[in-house]
Amino acid sequence: MSFLIPTHEQARAGLRAMKTVLTAAGPLTPIRREALGAIQQHLLRTDHDLDALGPITPEELAAAIDDPALRTQLIGGMVTLTLTCDTVADEEQQAIERFAAAFAVESVTLAQLRKFQTERLMALRFDVVRRSLAGPALGQLYEDQGLLGVVKNLGSFAGLWENRAVAERYRALAHYPEGSLGKELWRFYEANAFKFPGEKHGAPESLLSHDLSHILGGYGTDYRSEGLVLAFQAGYKRQDPFSVLVFLLLNGQHGLRLTAFADPARGFYNDKPGAIDEVVRAFARGARVTVDFTDHWDFWAVMDRQVEDLRREYGIEPAAA
Repeated sequence: MSFLIPTHEQARAGLRAMKTVLTAAGPLTPIRREALGAIQQHLLRTDHDLDALGPITPEELAAAIDDPALRTQLIGGMVTLTLTCDTVADEEQQAIERFAAAFAVESVTLAQLRKFQTERLMALRFDVVRRSLAGPALGQLYEDQGLLGVVKNLGSFAGLWENRAVAERYRALAHYPEGSLGKELWRFYEANAFKFPGEKHGAPESLLSHDLSHILGGYGTDYRSEGLVLAFQAGYKRQDPFSVLVFLLLNGQHGLRLTAFADPARGFYNDKPGAIDEVVRAFARGARVTVDFTDHWDFWAVMDRQVEDLRREYGIEPAAA
């Protein structure tokens, strides 16, 4: 789904609900206050005084928001917000459960939170990965190239062999026009000493939307920037976008290793003023993109196009906007 913009009154009710969840076990923490402020500024375009917002009951919230898609989105937002701290209180989960029950919606992210709270970490890893980026990418790889294609790509990534034809196609990007997506991708790999798809230890081609999002979004490769790219991807992803944010926060705030591609950290966003605001801003920026680059996007068809032209065509706003 695309991110839904609620009405002013729906937004106020939703903010009250999110604050109700986040204060269920104590005062609003600074990082969560920053997150709520960022949601207002970058997504909702509201400026409610958070301290003046009172609690709301599940029945009141259900009366204010009746759209099932908006209800599901709000539950996903609640779960994501609880994970911005490096601990989640049982009272916070219970508050979300009450809102979800009143909404009568099934939430993927709430099911993930239940697994996290009960320490069913193997099941949690499987569910988050299969829904966020890696799982859908491998699924599309299977659709496009069959089982043999999956085996070839994973074998290259594992360093077992080189798929020379694939690797040579990417190496040839060095000869693409200056400023083109292909040339910038080649520069990106060269500057970071990354292996090209097809080379030993090169990432599967189906995950290339992540690297191309670095280029189209103008994001770096340090740990903080990697989080922003994931948030940007969550914004434009139409299916299970909040699972990408759950992945980001489990990995960066809770120290949970989910894949071989992302090193975990615990409390990365603690004591970094503005860091969570950046994440929300990247998500909002992605939400205004007109294409889901993770959903069968034919990037080879535009490799020779200028990056600036593609940004305008896809609705990618300047990073500082």
